[in-house]
Amino acid sequence: MIRRIFNRTAALLCLLGAGQTTIAQTAFDGFTMSKGELCLVATYGESKWTEYWEGKRLRENLNIGEFKSTNFMPMLGYGITDRISVFATAAYISNSSDKGTMQHLKGWQDLNMETKIQLSKTAFKNSKLSTFATVGFSVPLTSYIPDFLPYSIGLGSKTAQARLIGHWKHNNGIFTTLQTGYITRSKIEVDRETYYTDQQYYSKEMAIPDVWDGSIRAGFDNKNIRAGIQYNWSFCTSGSDMRRNDMPYPSNRMNRESISLTALVWMPWVKGLAIQGMADQTIAGRNMGKAFSWMGGIQYVFKPFQKKTNEASKN
Repeated sequence: MIRRIFNRTAALLCLLGAGQTTIAQTAFDGFTMSKGELCLVATYGESKWTEYWEGKRLRENLNIGEFKSTNFMPMLGYGITDRISVFATAAYISNSSDKGTMQHLKGWQDLNMETKIQLSKTAFKNSKLSTFATVGFSVPLTSYIPDFLPYSIGLGSKTAQARLIGHWKHNNGIFTTLQTGYITRSKIEVDRETYYTDQQYYSKEMAIPDVWDGSIRAGFDNKNIRAGIQYNWSFCTSGSDMRRNDMPYPSNRMNRESISLTALVWMPWVKGLAIQGMADQTIAGRNMGKAFSWMGGIQYVFKPFQKKTNEASKN
C-alpha cells in the first residue's frame, strides 16, 4: 500500500517557507517594526485535500481518502533598530487521513530564523515606496522521518534563503507588495540503501530541490484593519515527477500556485493586540495536493523595554 501514497500536505510549504501566506508581522511582508518592538504570534491552521497532482496529472487515491494536516505555529519578532528586525518561527504538525491503515505522524518540525533589513524608503506626493531584503535559515527541531510522505511532517533538510521585497502604500491605505526569494536545501539521509526516481540511486543520500518562490499582494491597511488578496507561487528548480501509482519522494519537483485572502483586525480595548485569519486555495500544482487551507491566530505587539529605557535616560 505504501506505493500508493501521494504527496505531502501543501500547508507546510504554504506556512513555512514556500508560499508565505501568514499575515502577522513577518519577514516576508512590506511592513516594519520600530526599535525595541516585540511581536508575539500564535496561530492554528488546517489544510485538507482529496486530490493531488501525480506529476501534472490530477487524481485521487481512495486508499488515503481525505488527507488533513493541522499546525500550531508560534512566532516571535523583534525590532533591533527601526530598519532591522529578526524573526523566529516553529511549527507543531499533525498529519492524518480518514482512510487506509498508514501510520499518522505528528511533532515539532523546523526552526526558521530570518533577518529583515529595510534598504530604502522613498516618499512621493501621496504615497511611499519601501524596499527590503531578508536572509534566513532553517534546521529540523526533531529527528522526524522525512521519507514517509504524505504523512512526514517535513523534508528534514537544512535550508538557507535570501529574499527581496518591494512595498508601495498610498496615503489612503491601499498597498501592494511584491516579494520573491530563493531557498537552497541540503541533502537528507533516508532509511533505504537504494531508490529509483529519475534513475536508480545506490545511496542513503537524497538531493532535495532548491525552490524559487514569491507572492503578489494587494490590500488595504489602516489603524483598525489590514486585509488583502494574494497570489503565491513556489517552483522547484529541479526534481523528478511521481511515477504512476508510485509513492512520492522528498526529491520530487513540488510546484504550487495558490490564491489567499488575509485579514488582521486590531482590538481597540488592548493596545497592540490583533486577531488574524487566512484562507488559501491551491489553484495549480505538480506532485502536490490540491489543498484548501485556513489559519487563525492572535498577535500582540509591545515594547517591553521602553519603560526601562526612559528611566535610564532620566538618570
